[in-house]
Amino acid sequence: ITVESVLWLPFYALFLVMIVDVSLMFNGQAQAQRTIQDINRLASSGYYTTEAEVEERARALLGHLSTNLTVDATIDTATGVISAKATMPASDLMAIGTIPTFADITIKVGARHLIES
Repeated sequence: ITVESVLWLPFYALFLVMIVDVSLMFNGQAQAQRTIQDINRLASSGYYTTEAEVEERARALLGHLSTNLTVDATIDTATGVISAKATMPASDLMAIGTIPTFADITIKVGARHLIES
């Protein structure tokens, strides 16, 4: 092992940790998006009938991602649209939080589906 490799090793380690943090953040966003879409799809087919049921199920499935999760669902029978949104801070999704700029981001996912009759 050369002196150069010892000097560069911390930079490579930091770069790897930054990649892991960003990857976990995007993975959490993808999981949340997929979950909200699945719950909306179930609600549009009549499996969930109230906004409270949709919000409760979303919190149950996404609670492991963030303790600061907020979920808002709306079932509008006049327009025939159900929409659900989940919001969480990106800092809850990162392992270490090496990029302070990303820690201040709020991740929002949502979906809208037509209610099936």
